[in-house]
Amino acid sequence: MNESEFFLSLQEPSFLYGGTVYETLRSYEGRILAGKYHYERLEKSASYIGCKVPISYEEFKDILNEAVEKLGQDISIRVLLLPKGKISAFEYSPESSELIVYASVLNLKKIDKVTVKISKVRKIDPSATPADFKSTGRTDILLAKASKGNAYDVLMLGSKGQLCEGTFTNVFIVKDSKVITPDLESGILPGITRKNVIQMCKEYGIPIEERQVELSELFAADEVFLTHTSRGIVPVDEIDGWRAYKTSFGKQLSELFETYIKKVEENWL
Repeated sequence: MNESEFFLSLQEPSFLYGGTVYETLRSYEGRILAGKYHYERLEKSASYIGCKVPISYEEFKDILNEAVEKLGQDISIRVLLLPKGKISAFEYSPESSELIVYASVLNLKKIDKVTVKISKVRKIDPSATPADFKSTGRTDILLAKASKGNAYDVLMLGSKGQLCEGTFTNVFIVKDSKVITPDLESGILPGITRKNVIQMCKEYGIPIEERQVELSELFAADEVFLTHTSRGIVPVDEIDGWRAYKTSFGKQLSELFETYIKKVEENWL
């Protein structure tokens, strides 16, 4: 259906009480990137709220491919899973779920300069909310975004002061030709683009480390880049008013990435 035909009741439980989980995907040259990974991550998020994805991966893939065919060009896709059942201020007993798939033409505007900020809002500790729980109602993400202003993204620290990630990006630093990124134990989302970048660096012999990263290392880095589904690798020009970075290595990696992902078979299952 068209966007104008969509209707969501004001009595929708996930609208009134939260609980919607989601994934964001895109296509490259008419093919959905990492559809299976996104489906599996959606399953994981759904499991945290006591739900299951109501369709199989094959059915999911068919829907996404149909969207690519109908729009006739590369697309951006937002998938929402809404819990259904006895859900109110006094009870949470999901009995089923509804899947909403919204596709639109991918519109990536040119970016002249990428600036990031450091958020004063800390990531919720994974002992309280799992880092791989992708929900529209995450308060830490919402509050951090409120301070974004004109920045591309805001980077968040963990409960122990470790560098974690942005509100929709994973973060990498480059120091002395070595690529470094916070490990999963730092309390971050296991980003799919992040995963591909790590694999790419290992395959091409580029030194890479996954470990805890201190904030001081971010300021001392030679380069910084972000990763996310829509744009792949995004070199960072500066931390708002504090530190400017080179971007040459990040731009080289970005070009390599566009070629690399196309040859990795598991990205197109």
